[in-house]
Amino acid sequence: MAELATASYRLWRPDLGFPVRTSIGPPRFLQAPLVEWPTVYPWGLFGADLDHDIYRRRYRHRLHRNTPKVLAELADLQAGYDAPLVLLCHCDLSKPDARCHRTMLAEWITQKTGEEIREVE
Repeated sequence: MAELATASYRLWRPDLGFPVRTSIGPPRFLQAPLVEWPTVYPWGLFGADLDHDIYRRRYRHRLHRNTPKVLAELADLQAGYDAPLVLLCHCDLSKPDARCHRTMLAEWITQKTGEEIREVE
């Protein structure tokens, strides 16, 4: 089973593992082929003027509603790769007001599977 990590697209490097896109839009600057995971994209939340608690509640609700699908896709991703998978999005966590769905996704996966997921720095 492939290990999981999270990072921003800007911090990802090939030696970290396979890049998994969790954002609605891919970055223009990244030339590496991305592993797509559309089930966890924050559809309808990105760019919405929502406070952090509402954003978090809505995103987690979507994950809960799709738990079997998200976990099955995660298992397929982990079985299909022989190196770590890095869950990526555009968010810069160094900004104090960062509202990042990838960290919410990592937390949710940890709660469901017990697997620890580190943030790449």
